[in-house]
Amino acid sequence: MELEDGFKKLLSIILIGQTELKIKLSERAPEVREVVQRCELIELNPLDANLEDYLAFKFKRVGAELDTLFEKGAIDAIRERLIFTKPTKTNRETISLMYPLMIHNLVTAAANQAAGLGFTKITKDLILEA
Repeated sequence: MELEDGFKKLLSIILIGQTELKIKLSERAPEVREVVQRCELIELNPLDANLEDYLAFKFKRVGAELDTLFEKGAIDAIRERLIFTKPTKTNRETISLMYPLMIHNLVTAAANQAAGLGFTKITKDLILEA
């Protein structure tokens, strides 16, 4: 049922999910075809170039600064861990896993290791080992 008042839409539903949701909502699946035709798909790009700004924003919300939490080189180590290339038949393909969930999981694991070892900052080595 579509809820409208003339040409004005009365209800919008936003679905947020991982890549599996995109597969489930494929136009090729006849059981969801009608729903999919009414959907607008927006994909979040990896945070490759915006990693520092993103982390600074997230930590600023809890009153922390990046410089007090990360040693020099630790941010670059996050990129090193989450961006890689894989060979294809003709060349190499760059794959980025620099999405918020992956970044959060990696930083959380490194922060837990740092705390367990008594470090005051997250280091490059902790990121690479996490």
